Amino acid sequence: MWLDSLASDAVHARILHILTCIEIPLHTFGAYLIVVKTPKKMKMVKASMLWLHFTGALVDIFMSFIGIPVIILPACSGYPLGVSLLLGIPTSVLLYIGISCVGVIGVSVLTFLENRHHQLIRGSSEPRSWKQMLYILFNYLVSITFIAPAFFNIPSEEQGRAYTFEKIPNIPNDIPFRPGFFALSTDNQVYSICIISLIFVVCPQIILFVLLIFRYLTQTRSQSPATLRLQLLFFIAMCFQLSIPFLVIFLPAAYIVFAIQYDYYNQGANNLCMAAITFHGVCTTLVMIIVHKPYRQATFSILHLKSVRPLKTENNSRPLWNTLRMA
Repeated sequence: MWLDSLASDAVHARILHILTCIEIPLHTFGAYLIVVKTPKKMKMVKASMLWLHFTGALVDIFMSFIGIPVIILPACSGYPLGVSLLLGIPTSVLLYIGISCVGVIGVSVLTFLENRHHQLIRGSSEPRSWKQMLYILFNYLVSITFIAPAFFNIPSEEQGRAYTFEKIPNIPNDIPFRPGFFALSTDNQVYSICIISLIFVVCPQIILFVLLIFRYLTQTRSQSPATLRLQLLFFIAMCFQLSIPFLVIFLPAAYIVFAIQYDYYNQGANNLCMAAITFHGVCTTLVMIIVHKPYRQATFSILHLKSVRPLKTENNSRPLWNTLRMA
């Protein structure tokens, strides 16, 4: 079975090395487009888009180059294969930073939507109140501390190995003795509760801001119809872009909870889960380039490609593409 080949450390590391070779130039190009090719009509969201892009790229590089984590579920243990071994970074520190970075991605999406809502309602020139700043700070604190309870009672290496063998009797004997092996906890429920808690804190807020922005753009009459249409198209494009981290990360996160809750062990699936999380930034950057017209046109120009000709309607009036294209 193909999952069996993914269980190999060599295959897992090779896949993530390939992803690194793709991620670095792609993320660099994406940052270039945001900084240089963002038009004036999008200048209000330029900084927040760049921060969102940076957090996604950071997690990608951390996972595929610095850490290359091998997680062992359902024992909540594992070991790194990346450059962190050469740097001597403790696996506990590496794990905490890696998990927190995933939480920061979710809060970065929330912050982008909150910022966009503020710009639409109050305008870009009006500074945020101390309550808004405290609200943003609170959510970032949640993103970097939600996993902390799982670190309160970390077992020793001997206890972690014994627990791993107890939890997964059929695990190869050499795995718990790999360099950097670390067991997060002997209480799997704590780990699951931490992940579920973050989801229930962040996701409802994101949904709320999406609904508030959509209501404003569809019901307000304070701006011209053309301006509102462009803002609505941009918002729809951003929704496509912002949905990628959740679509790509949600399934691995759901698998982690499932494996822990039902004591399911499949090392190939565990490695695939990590590779999928690492791949989310590539997907997000590609979608950003595709759905935003200025970035798409700049990419075509740089690559010396011609845009697809817009389809004409039967009466050869307005091009049909004009009614479908994203702002």
